[in-house]
Amino acid sequence: MSAASLKTLSNGVRLLMDPIPGLASTCVGVWVKAGTRAETMRENGIAHLLEHLVFKGAGGRDARTLAEEAEGRGIYLNAATGYERTGFFARCLADDASFALGLTTDLVLKPHLRPEDLALEKGVVLQEIGEAFDDPEDRCGVLHQFAAFPDHALGRPILGDEASLAGIDQAAIHAFRGRAYAPSSMLVAVSGALDEAEIEDQVERAFGGLTPFDPAATEPAKVGGRALSEVRDAEQVHLTFSLPGPRMGGDEAIAARVMCEILGGGMASRLFQDLRETRGLVYSVEAFCDLYEDSGRICVSVGCGPADAGDVARRTADHLVQMAEHGPTPLELKRAVRILEASMMMAAESPAARCEAAVSQTLLYGRPLPLADVSARIRRVEAPAVQQAARQAIAAAEQGFAAAAAIGPASGLAAAPLFTANFA
Repeated sequence: MSAASLKTLSNGVRLLMDPIPGLASTCVGVWVKAGTRAETMRENGIAHLLEHLVFKGAGGRDARTLAEEAEGRGIYLNAATGYERTGFFARCLADDASFALGLTTDLVLKPHLRPEDLALEKGVVLQEIGEAFDDPEDRCGVLHQFAAFPDHALGRPILGDEASLAGIDQAAIHAFRGRAYAPSSMLVAVSGALDEAEIEDQVERAFGGLTPFDPAATEPAKVGGRALSEVRDAEQVHLTFSLPGPRMGGDEAIAARVMCEILGGGMASRLFQDLRETRGLVYSVEAFCDLYEDSGRICVSVGCGPADAGDVARRTADHLVQMAEHGPTPLELKRAVRILEASMMMAAESPAARCEAAVSQTLLYGRPLPLADVSARIRRVEAPAVQQAARQAIAAAEQGFAAAAAIGPASGLAAAPLFTANFA
C-alpha cells in the first residue's frame, strides 16, 4: 500500500486513495467511525437501522432507482455495520468509479429518511434478527459477546432486539446521525483503478461544505467474564470460548494473531489436529482474535455432540494453558507467520480487501500502512511474544475474565461454565 495517499479536508473529512496499476475494477466507499459502540442502551440497533434506512432513498433516487441504476452498470452496492464503524461501499468497473462514489456519497450525506420507511425497515431488521436467532452459530456469538462485555455497548447485538427497535423513532434517527456522523469521523476511500484528480475534486465538492463538529465520545470498554447458555433442540452444541486479549493495532495484537493461527487457524493447527484428526470430536474448530480500539478477545468457536462438549471445553482450555507454559515450536511459529503474511499479500491483490485494510489502518493509526511495513511486523514476531500473549490472556482469565457461551441440547451446556472454571 505504499502508493496510497491520504488527504484531510479543512472540516476533517479524510480522503484515502490507493491506486493499483493494471486493474479494471475499483472499490469505493465512505466509512463512518460510528457503529454499535456509539449507541446508548435504549437505542441499541440504531446504527444498523440507519444503515438500512438510507437505502430506501438518497439524493434524487428512491430505493428502486438506487438498485436499478447500480445494477444497470454492474455495480455491487452494499453497506455493513460493525461495533466501531459503518461502511457504505461499492465495487465497480473503473469507468463507473465516479458514479459509484456518488451513490455511496448520497447514502451518507443525502438520505431521505422518510417517516413512512422507518416502520417498514424495522420489520425488515426484525426478519434479519429472526434469521440470526435461528442460526445457532450466530446466536452463540451474540451470547458470547454479552458474556465477554456485559453492561457495555460491545456486549449488545449490532442488530438490536425487538424491544430496542420499538423505541427508535424518527427523532432518534436524526439525533444519532447528528451526533455521530461528524465530518472528522468520515473517511472516503478508493482503491483500484482510479483517476486521482477526478476523485479528489468530486470529494471536495461533495464533502467540503460540511460543518465540522466533535462527535460524541464512546464509553471505554469494560471487560467481563461469565458463562451463558441457551437450550436449543439441535444435534450439536455450539460453543464459543474466549480470554481477554490485546487491543487492535499494537505488536501485541500481531503476536496474538500468530497464536490464534497456531491454536486453530487451519488444518495443521493444534486444536484441529487434536479435536478432529486425533479424537474425531468435531467437524470444524476455529481460533481467532476479536479486537477493538481499546480491548480484545482471543476466541475459539467450535461445534460438537452434546456428550463430547465437556471434553472439548477442557481440551481447549488445556491448549491455551500449554501455549502459555511452553510457547510455540519453531516450526509452528514459522508456519503461522508465513500464513498471515501470505494471506495479507494475496488479499492486497483485491481492491475490496485492500480498501478495507487501508480503511482499518487509517481509522486506527491515522494513515494507511505500506504493505512492506506490515509484512515486516509480522515477520518480527518471535516465540517469546506469542507465549507472552498467551500468558497475559491466562492471567486475565484467572482474575475472572474468561467468557463462554453454549447453545444446543441441555445435556451439553455445562461445557460453558466448565471452560471458565478451568481458570478460576
